[in-house]
Amino acid sequence: MLMRFANVDGVPTRYMEAGPADAPVLLLVHGLTLTCDIWMEIADRLGADYRVLAPDMLGHGFTRPSVPAEEVDVGAKAAHLARFVEVVANVPTMDVCGASYGALVACNMYLRRPASVRRLVLHGSGSCFNDEAQLRKAVDRAHATYAGLLSASAPAGWRHHLAGSVFDGDTIPPALPHVLALTYAQPWIHAYWHATIAAMSDPVKFRPYRVLERLEDIRAQTLLVWGLDDPGAPVAAARAALTRMQKAHLATLERCGHFPMFEHPAQTAELMHAFLSNPPRDSDARIDSPL
Repeated sequence: MLMRFANVDGVPTRYMEAGPADAPVLLLVHGLTLTCDIWMEIADRLGADYRVLAPDMLGHGFTRPSVPAEEVDVGAKAAHLARFVEVVANVPTMDVCGASYGALVACNMYLRRPASVRRLVLHGSGSCFNDEAQLRKAVDRAHATYAGLLSASAPAGWRHHLAGSVFDGDTIPPALPHVLALTYAQPWIHAYWHATIAAMSDPVKFRPYRVLERLEDIRAQTLLVWGLDDPGAPVAAARAALTRMQKAHLATLERCGHFPMFEHPAQTAELMHAFLSNPPRDSDARIDSPL
């Protein structure tokens, strides 16, 4: 696993890379107010068979946009990720895995250019599957939580925040709270966070990027990876989505909250590898037993 920077149309974009340069590209998209470092426990495992590219999303981490915060909406984030893959890998198609808000962005990448995305993997995402009222409540909670973290960015505060979203706090990678504290202490990043929260709070602005109302349009083979103890994205929403997504399959993890990629990295990597290397047939069982 390596850390790199790429110049994407004038935007210095920090990213994590693992795996052979000539392997199929697997793009990993982190969630809101996080960084590519959430994938640190799984990148090398996936890199055994794929060229793993995990960037800091536009306006997150160390990827500082060149445009005002109000212009960095979901569409801009999706477009930046697509250009990032073009610049770094120059391939016409890729597999895309998104977590939480990153799953929403991943789905928007597919909906913008279906032919460019071979398969989707979505980790616990209320942003994708909550209705507008549920999403608004979640955004209000996020605003209350993150406002304090950003005003006094300390590793202990970030660890406490992450602990509220996992089943077992001991699964949090020790380095992750320190990276988040450093990243979100950058003064420039606050305006982009506030703009993202404001957009998600405005139903009219956010409606063009919502996924719940367009699930039937997602025709790519899709794997939903869900923690049964996810406090922010109940598995019931994922099960309901299956009834509307013709090629979606659900795998659940016991004793797992919102972050399968580091709460259960080995099992999550195995699930993803099995799905990406041999996508299930439409006739296969669509709900897997918990691991």
